[in-house]
Amino acid sequence: MKKRVLYLHGLESSNMCDKVDFLRERVDLLAPSIDYRKSNIEAELMYMVESFKPDLIIGSSMGGHCALMLANYYNVECIAFNPAIHSRSIEPQLERLEAKDARPNFQPLVVLGLEDDVIDPAKSEDILEQANFYCDIERVEGLGHRISFDVFVDIYNKYVI
Repeated sequence: MKKRVLYLHGLESSNMCDKVDFLRERVDLLAPSIDYRKSNIEAELMYMVESFKPDLIIGSSMGGHCALMLANYYNVECIAFNPAIHSRSIEPQLERLEAKDARPNFQPLVVLGLEDDVIDPAKSEDILEQANFYCDIERVEGLGHRISFDVFVDIYNKYVI
């Protein structure tokens, strides 16, 4: 049976990309177009998880921030690429998700591009080290904020297959 994956793109990105095409060939995929500025974004994201029931949530930037919170809330595996856990240009309304304490076995994979000039990877790492959950951190030399297709495929093949 195919793994069910929810893919959450970044704030200024779209669900029309080579990463989505790659995933669509391998998994049962839900990759919606998301407007993180909507007032009911939390309800939409929660409905997606509750109805689709993913085995894994993958997100990038703002999508990575949301992926971490959704994965913790619903006890789902997570890969977050350069998650916008700080320095966000907007604050999506995610009150219920943010109020949830980390569950004891929550252990997401966080991929940090060491050349990210949007979400400072050193600050992200400091925040994650002080969080009340353990996460695996994959540091990628030469990677900026946008996740290259090659890096995405490498991480997928290393951790998902």
